[in-house]
Amino acid sequence: MKVIAEAYNTTIWPVDTFINKYCSEKLISRPGEKFDYNNGDYIILGRIIEKIYGKSFQEVLNEQILIPLKMHNTNYLHHEDIIESIDEGYFNKDLCITKFYTPTNYYIDNYFSAGAMYSNANDLLIFDNAIFKHRILKKATVDLMLTGNPNLGDVAFGFWVYEKKIGNINTIFAERQGYGYGHNSNWVHLVDKGITLILLSNTNTVNLNKMREKVLEAYLSHN
Repeated sequence: MKVIAEAYNTTIWPVDTFINKYCSEKLISRPGEKFDYNNGDYIILGRIIEKIYGKSFQEVLNEQILIPLKMHNTNYLHHEDIIESIDEGYFNKDLCITKFYTPTNYYIDNYFSAGAMYSNANDLLIFDNAIFKHRILKKATVDLMLTGNPNLGDVAFGFWVYEKKIGNINTIFAERQGYGYGHNSNWVHLVDKGITLILLSNTNTVNLNKMREKVLEAYLSHN
């Protein structure tokens, strides 16, 4: 935890410095052998994108995705940015669900291409439709993205994908969760049914996994 705090809380690192300091040690396992969640993979990928395009990640993000899809409420986020109508994120204090504080010792900039962004549910649905209706990626690419590996905890490319039973209904569950600055997000797409659920929260007290189960079960049982 000390290393995580140092990486994100103490200063704003240049991306190359961050990669050299935190993403350049010896491998802890052989590729494909086990899965360990981290942000380093997407930070390195973002830097690769900058090298390929010769532009900042923010520029490429806008040119290739946000502007073409008209995602007007989504963009890259710097810690000093003032964004109209953006919410505050809250942590609960001492695990009490009625006592909150605002995290102030984080530099969102250090998440870079792994999470230095803001959005809302409407824009995320636009993005969802663009992926699953093959507007920004070919069907073959999306099919590859959605191929979960059961030996690695059902991880796929950018998603976790697995068979799941919701109530009495079997489905193919693709999900992506996110957390930071007191915010939580839960994005679910039922691959075989073309149903999407996006849940967002600005506290870390809510259990979005339980909430999504109840919402999906209620919806599926009446449709």
